[in-house]
Amino acid sequence: MVHYKYLHRRSFVRDGLWLLAINAILFAFFAHYDVLEVIINLVKEYEHWELDEFLPLGASLTFSLVIFIYRRLVELGRVTQAFEDLAKQDPLTHAYNRRAGQVILHNFCQKAHSEGEGFSLLQLNIDNFKRINDCYGPSVGDDILIKLVAIIQKNIPAKSELIHWHSDNFLLVLPTSITSPYEFANNLRETIAQQLFTTDTITCSMGLATWQKGFSLSDMLHNVEDALLDAKAANKNTIKVA
Repeated sequence: MVHYKYLHRRSFVRDGLWLLAINAILFAFFAHYDVLEVIINLVKEYEHWELDEFLPLGASLTFSLVIFIYRRLVELGRVTQAFEDLAKQDPLTHAYNRRAGQVILHNFCQKAHSEGEGFSLLQLNIDNFKRINDCYGPSVGDDILIKLVAIIQKNIPAKSELIHWHSDNFLLVLPTSITSPYEFANNLRETIAQQLFTTDTITCSMGLATWQKGFSLSDMLHNVEDALLDAKAANKNTIKVA
């Protein structure tokens, strides 16, 4: 099946409409000048040329072309989707990357301004991550990031979005369905400390900001980052609210 998103691309729809319009014009032309009747008379007049054999051949070629185009559209839709996924995903953790995250955050802010449906932003950073890399090596550090994402995705509710912002820094967009974002963040912090790494104790610091009327996306990012810095300054492994 052709990918759903591809079928709704403007270029695909526009080209399809152009083809329909051109064929409608050709149909009117053929009907006005009785092209089929002219062809039939030509076939009868030059019967020894076997021109009538071209009619079923043309039909079979048309059918073959339709199948060929459909298969190419299926392939193109899959390739397009694969490139879209690669452009949105962090290659290591497979969480949304910063590029996709900016779109997600913009959509949440736009919805908050237009519909008044607020959200909370949780920024999470692994404490002393450089020490982990220095002691156990970068490959272990990568495994920790992968496992961290798995733990978060397992514990976040529906309609939440996880974004790998940079390095060992992650953003969680929490919908209004979470009535107590601080309690959720604290439970997540404790779960991470218990499950992330058995060889050593790894904790996370978190900053929490809640959207308020009149806030812009820049305000939200600035506030949550300030809250995270406050958590880092307060001996880490804690949560600070903007």
